[in-house]
Order: sequence, then structure tokens, then C-alpha cells
Amino acid sequence: MTTIRLILFIGACFIGGFSALAQELPRSHDPKAETYLSPSTNKKICPTTNPIINPLTNWKLNPLKNKDINPFENTSINPQYKPNLNPNINELLNPQRTITLYPSSNAIRVLYLFNKSDELAGYITQASQDVLLCFSIAGEWTCYYVKTPEGTYNQFEKDGTWNGNFICYDNTAGYNQFDKEGKWTGMHIK
Repeated sequence: MTTIRLILFIGACFIGGFSALAQELPRSHDPKAETYLSPSTNKKICPTTNPIINPLTNWKLNPLKNKDINPFENTSINPQYKPNLNPNINELLNPQRTITLYPSSNAIRVLYLFNKSDELAGYITQASQDVLLCFSIAGEWTCYYVKTPEGTYNQFEKDGTWNGNFICYDNTAGYNQFDKEGKWTGMHIK
């Protein structure tokens, strides 16, 4: 009985410690080191200066204007109706069940979430072709994104509720995040 407890304790410490670790930011993803990655210095990837990538001016990218990318209108992109898109149901997408999905894993490609000041704010990993997982800077799983037919991604809380946020490709180096009104939050992914 004591051996089983010891094994369970070591396993819990390993998994708990695994989620707290994250990858070091490589220069090739750092907008402070590579200024072309920063929306504040590269107007081509800044949604306030490039109307093509701004959902306020490009309705195809805006889930409030385009029913095909609105998860309330299009249930095929809503994880509450599609279990294969829901990490709470599909264990292959759940980092609490598949630990290689954490940003600390060497088995997965990691993207980096930055705030408007280009400071590291979190991590993104790709759980499947259609699902991206969000992690805090401490490596805790916080939310996930589901891909739309336009190539944008809607953000869902861990319980599967759409919070209205979404990300759009910046046509060059990553994604920009927008709130439910379609305004750029300043967050960007590289």
C-alpha cells in the first residue's frame, strides 16, 4: 500500500510540475528582437493600420457579421455540439489527459502570446488541425480556440462557452486577437 501511495505521489508531482513549466522564448518568435513580428512597428500586421486584417472593416473575419464563423449560428464549429472539438470530451485534445500538449513538451510546436507591449503573456499549442490550446505564462491551461471556415479561430472557455473573442491571421507572421465587438485587444500570437 505504501509503494502505491509513493508512486501516486511521484506521478502527481511530475504532472503538476510539468504543467508549471514552459518553453523559453526563442529569438525567432520574439517581437522585441525581431521587429517585423510586432504590430506596433510593422503596419502590415497591425489591424488598426491594415483594413484587410481588421474584422471591423472586413466583415468576412467578423463572427457578428458572418454567420459561417459564428458558433451560435454554425454549430459545426461549436464544441458544445461537436464533441470532436471539445477538449473536455475528446481526451486527445485535453492537456490534462495528454500531457504532451503542454507548452513544456518537446513533442509539440509552441506559439507565443504577446500583449500590446510585446511582452510574453502566454503560450498556444496545436492540439489538432482545428483546435488550439491556450496556456498562461505559468503553463496552466486556460482556454482554447476552434477554427472557422474562414481560417479564423473562436476562443472558448474551458467549459466550452464562447467568450466572444477570436483570432485572425495577420497575413504574415501570426495572429491578432479581437474582442466580441471586433476591436483589436492588442494581443498577438507568433
